[in-house]
Amino acid sequence: MKKPVVLIKIGGSLITDKAKPFTLRKRALEVIAEEVKKAREETGKLLVLGHGGGSFPHVPAKKYKTHLGVLGKKSYQGIAEVQDAAARLNRIVVAKLLEKGLPAFSINPSSCYLMEDDKLKASFFEVIRKLLDFEMLPVLYGDVLLDVKRGCMIISTERALGYLGIYLLKQGFKVEKIIHCGQTNGVYDEDGKTIKLINSANFEHYKKALGGSGGVDVTGGMIHKVEESLKLAKKGIPGLIIDGVEHGTLSKAVKGEKVLGTRVER
Repeated sequence: MKKPVVLIKIGGSLITDKAKPFTLRKRALEVIAEEVKKAREETGKLLVLGHGGGSFPHVPAKKYKTHLGVLGKKSYQGIAEVQDAAARLNRIVVAKLLEKGLPAFSINPSSCYLMEDDKLKASFFEVIRKLLDFEMLPVLYGDVLLDVKRGCMIISTERALGYLGIYLLKQGFKVEKIIHCGQTNGVYDEDGKTIKLINSANFEHYKKALGGSGGVDVTGGMIHKVEESLKLAKKGIPGLIIDGVEHGTLSKAVKGEKVLGTRVER
């Protein structure tokens, strides 16, 4: 009997300052690492962590317009710089998790996802499945991917985790949920209050209240987060959007305890 799996997405704007290129929010990363450790120790559940790029890869991605594909010779330099920036932040995150005694293992999406016209063409997830068999902690991130039609594209952490979550379901894992850790207590309505539940029936009603994200971002912000969560919810993986810095919230959410945030269901 496989242990349950919880996917955790750490917002790039949570662990970096998007207004300042290549700037880490050290306290936020410290809190997240402690919460991940607490969640593993107190629940015994398998965790897969994914983090956004924040002010690291989004800067060269915007400079070279990498999200639009290969536009000319300079695009190849852009692919290299975006991949490097994303990986640099990932090594910082993994180093902090290792410091806490967690068996964190870096996964580069650029090496195991291949796209075709913005759709998944091929993937190599067997390594991640084996890491979960070993009860280790895979850590992936938003990245630049090669696309056989467009040349390249940017995949958000939400989509990267989504593809993986569906694969794990097909492999017989019980994927309980995906938890999104950001800077807000869930999704806010037009009055600034937390929406308790978003589903297929009420999404259009709340959609106008959803904006983008602060700073430089080429992956879509809050509305993208909710749309990707709805897609996963329809596949059987519900979502939860919470404040990642509020100490204790993440570990409680992994346990299944009630926390302030927005549930995303089918």
